[in-house]
Amino acid sequence: MAKYDWKQLEKEYILSDYKSVSDFLKNKGINNNSYARNNTKGWKEKKRQNTDIKVTKTIEKVTEKQSEKEAQQIVDIKSIANDLALNIIKANSQLETYIVKNKKKTKKVKYDYKVSKPSEEETTEEESLECMEGIIDRQGLKMLASALKDLNEIIGNDEETDKETLDKLDEVLKGLGGVV
Repeated sequence: MAKYDWKQLEKEYILSDYKSVSDFLKNKGINNNSYARNNTKGWKEKKRQNTDIKVTKTIEKVTEKQSEKEAQQIVDIKSIANDLALNIIKANSQLETYIVKNKKKTKKVKYDYKVSKPSEEETTEEESLECMEGIIDRQGLKMLASALKDLNEIIGNDEETDKETLDKLDEVLKGLGGVV
């Protein structure tokens, strides 16, 4: 009777892709007799437990990677929301500022009387931009209010604080004759 290292064979079976102990023993050239069955008792259960552990660890790793990805997305959204908030503050201070564009065209023509048509033409253009103060841009204010509402949804601030801020904003808009 041949001697086998049953502990080593057990590890090999548990880590293998064999569906049954009898297939494993057959592949190894070991007779599937009562002696072999006694030495292989519990192997199938240990293989099932090992498979369960692998599946659980796989699920945990996949879940962890998904959580990290979602956390990064939240961080990115918060960063974008912060940039948007800074731009809203900047735009708010510019609601009554307008850019006026002035254009001036000058055309000089030299006329040749001998041939009765222009001999030379010269056109110059001057363009200037000026910032001027005026009434508050209602459309711009509406857009800022909408952006603030969106920002509050993104950030997920306290609802009561949001409601107070938005109510005040609505009052300001109504006072200016705007409709929200």
